[in-house]
Amino acid sequence: MFWKPLFLRYAAPFLVLCSALSMTKTFANAEGFGRLNMTGSIVETPCAIDVGDRDQTLYMGNHPISKIIREGQGPKKEFSIRLYGCTLTSLDPSKSDWKKFKVMFDGENDKGHFKTSGTASGVSVRISDLIGNVATPGVHLPEGDLMVENMHLKYTLNLVGNQEILQAGDHQLTIRFRIDYN
Repeated sequence: MFWKPLFLRYAAPFLVLCSALSMTKTFANAEGFGRLNMTGSIVETPCAIDVGDRDQTLYMGNHPISKIIREGQGPKKEFSIRLYGCTLTSLDPSKSDWKKFKVMFDGENDKGHFKTSGTASGVSVRISDLIGNVATPGVHLPEGDLMVENMHLKYTLNLVGNQEILQAGDHQLTIRFRIDYN
């Protein structure tokens, strides 16, 4: 039979290789293996950001409905974003130096304020800077001048009526922020 030498010469080594690979997979499964998926990007920014904690939580406290009805809002709670280690010179010589920054807060929009969820109703959250500019979800606040020294960007948030019937209960929301430089 003339196919026997061809089989031994070509097919047999292939079968040995396939067997070895399948054994390697078996051994690898027996010892365990892992997989890492990673996505991300490296961007050039002039400042590092410090909010005190990656997931900053602000406790708003308890507020009587009568105060929100009477005054149209609850008390203000302050929070800040600290920019530090700022450099005004871009690493890319083809780009101009950093001069300005803009902050945007983002969340679900409720008549120009930030929508809350929970059992309470009739309120949303308003964010303002110390000058009085009110943040609208997804819209930048006015630009500020970037400085080399540490900068504390201070804001207040408070409950405001949203023209719906007020109902007592718990409320919460998540707000994201973004800082753009130019």
